[in-house]
Amino acid sequence: MKNKKILFGIVLVSFFLLPAIAQTKAENEQIGVGEDQGTITITTEKITFKIVGGKPHFIWWNGNQSTADEMYKVHFTSISEFFGDDEVLDSKDELNGISYNLMGNDWDYEIVEEETEVTITLILTGLANDVEIQFVIHIYSEDHTVSGTNQTVTALSEVKIDIVVDNWVFSENAQGLAFKSSLFENQQRHRVRVRNRTGEEQGNNTRAMIFESEEQGGDVAYYEWATTADVYNGTDKISTVDVRTAYFEGPSQGPPGNITIPGDVTPLSHLWLTYPNYGDSYKLVHDPSIGVYEEAFSSGVPLYILPVLAAFFASGLFVLFLKRRK
Repeated sequence: MKNKKILFGIVLVSFFLLPAIAQTKAENEQIGVGEDQGTITITTEKITFKIVGGKPHFIWWNGNQSTADEMYKVHFTSISEFFGDDEVLDSKDELNGISYNLMGNDWDYEIVEEETEVTITLILTGLANDVEIQFVIHIYSEDHTVSGTNQTVTALSEVKIDIVVDNWVFSENAQGLAFKSSLFENQQRHRVRVRNRTGEEQGNNTRAMIFESEEQGGDVAYYEWATTADVYNGTDKISTVDVRTAYFEGPSQGPPGNITIPGDVTPLSHLWLTYPNYGDSYKLVHDPSIGVYEEAFSSGVPLYILPVLAAFFASGLFVLFLKRRK
């Protein structure tokens, strides 16, 4: 009888310790990183984020499963100078001067894994005037406040992206730089609507494009960016510039407003982030982010519950064993 009591005590202790041990391990391994032929995949319990071909071609979806019915995509395809009468990109006709196809060049990348953060830096070099372009991707295991701002990056469900342009020398009379991206739902299976987030929703400091899902009944994902960018001379911040946006698929086409994307039509919204001429040979840093609204998706059983269920099961078996021995 004494041995039975000891064994029963061990089971009870295990019941409380196993979940704690499993949870500690999960907290140290909340962000997974994998590589496959140049494509990098980051996974957490809340989001899967894929960097296709090691280039600024990003696809993400809710949860950590290998695929999903809805996948959201932002694809940066080019950078170009623009001209005109002012610092506003009014039409595709104003794009001219130095430009680069971001998908047509070979990128290098570096992966740094730390206890509370994973950082992946995409690097494009070999350009004129020793220009270097970087996309620095951060995902955090704890909510992270961006230095010098009141912006908070949500842990495990949001990815912060620093766009860095270093050492650009502007052509004469160039008004600024523009990054072109395309934005759409990648699977094309569901009715997904991409819309501009309104001023009432976001205030003056950020803008965003929101993915709305008919399947999920509301907002499911976002691509967001600050309305200012910082300019550095070396490590010294010397100015802040306004970030503007332009939307067009062809010459002189205006903003799209709300875009409805049927499942059988290739959805494509061309979005340009524009930066005014900030002077030669400086470093420009801008910080968009992407993520999912995790509350929009029905949640399954949390992983930390599994050890608890296992402990209950083990305890039940042991009690049954004791009863049969009596």
